[in-house]
Amino acid sequence: MRALALGITVICSVTLFSQSLTAYFDYKVFLLPDNGILLETYVDVTGSSVAYLPVNDSLNRAEIEMNIILSNVETVVDFKKEIVQSPLAYSDYTPDFMSLNRFLLPSGKYTLELIMKDLGKEEDAVTTMRTIDLQLDIDACSFSDIELIAGFRPAAQDARMAKSGFEFIPYMSNLYGETFNELLFYVELYHTEKSLGSDEGFVLSYALEDSKSNRTIAECEVVKRKKSAEVITEMGRLDLSKVPSGLYILNIEARNRENEVIASKELQIIRQNGALAKEYSPEDIELSFIGKMNDKDSLIAYIDCLHPVAREYERTVIDYQIKNSSLLECKSFFYSFWEARNLIDPSKAWNEYKEQVRIAEEKFGTSNKRGYSTDMGRVYLQYGPPNSVVDRSSDPQSYPYQIWHYYRAGKFSDKRFVFYDRELLQREYQLLHSDVPGEVRNPRWDMVLNSRNNAQWNQEQNSAGGSSSERMQELFETPR
Repeated sequence: MRALALGITVICSVTLFSQSLTAYFDYKVFLLPDNGILLETYVDVTGSSVAYLPVNDSLNRAEIEMNIILSNVETVVDFKKEIVQSPLAYSDYTPDFMSLNRFLLPSGKYTLELIMKDLGKEEDAVTTMRTIDLQLDIDACSFSDIELIAGFRPAAQDARMAKSGFEFIPYMSNLYGETFNELLFYVELYHTEKSLGSDEGFVLSYALEDSKSNRTIAECEVVKRKKSAEVITEMGRLDLSKVPSGLYILNIEARNRENEVIASKELQIIRQNGALAKEYSPEDIELSFIGKMNDKDSLIAYIDCLHPVAREYERTVIDYQIKNSSLLECKSFFYSFWEARNLIDPSKAWNEYKEQVRIAEEKFGTSNKRGYSTDMGRVYLQYGPPNSVVDRSSDPQSYPYQIWHYYRAGKFSDKRFVFYDRELLQREYQLLHSDVPGEVRNPRWDMVLNSRNNAQWNQEQNSAGGSSSERMQELFETPR
């Protein structure tokens, strides 16, 4: 895929947050026979990275000023300037939104400049430039680019971005995780009548193949008979529910009556499917980055530190099966854990996380507990470092406490964690309250903090009241 992230953002195995406009850019190339080359551009704006401003008492909207400039060596060839609006949304919802544009161009090599500015923020515009090579043989029998699809619907009469009677929502990635059980795509095939003759039969096929062995995946192959024409369109669908994690190739071919390939197109697909266990041979494991980890006790310690980022079924394996497993089984689990998170380079994913574990140990480890096992260490590893920390460790009126604020915690925006030191030893802070769904929630957290000097408080109260509690609530709502 050619998708490109824009903006100052950190994307890794531990953190995913940004205060600047973040968007993803991609493009696809099609032909309009006798007219030229059709360049389609897609920009997907991350809703949580832009300002949603009130439209009325209950609804908000974000607006982006976007400029796309196409030029060659000599001059500007084409440009588009538009205000891209998000859908209307309630105050606690910031949906992503997309802009699609088309450019009809002659064959050639172009520079595309994309300039975007969030109209709701006092920030500089985000700019990127790409070189796009459209030096194509427009008379040859060939496929267009393969457009992966997130969804589609019948096109309205006035739809400006319709193809073959449908409006498509582009899928801006080639990674298909556990929530995706099918792959949808759109492709066009040109000038088969020039290659085969008018109204001649041929075979159009598409299949998912293993990138290493080129073996076609079972139940992921479709073969159709077609008749030659100037333009043939195809919307394909493949079932991914039984496809395990791995690197694959979506291969599309057109073959004549002699079974000769007259046109083909490929696209790499990454599948991450934790529901299906992938089998590894001992040779696979020994040749991987885990191959030299032959001390079982050390390997089990490494596996144990995965708790903060493990899924529920992985934590079950870690807690109840690993200690009684063989060295090879431990290696297989550890390798599959990291391959599921970075199929291209699982070693890199592990080394990056290992460094975060080292930092958690340094910051939060105690004499009797590893850093990743503490509440602060677990939150740090699961959600990344907080964007701001309120530290009240020396307030004589309350237990020592900290409030961590995240611009983004997992899939949630603008969330907080409250930790406190009940033992007054400045050794380990426990998680008392968070507004992240699924985390510890204690609506009387301020009362608990204020109970240091007053253990008697009314169980029916929802707040301790008084200036101290008001100050805590203020720090929680507006961290500094």
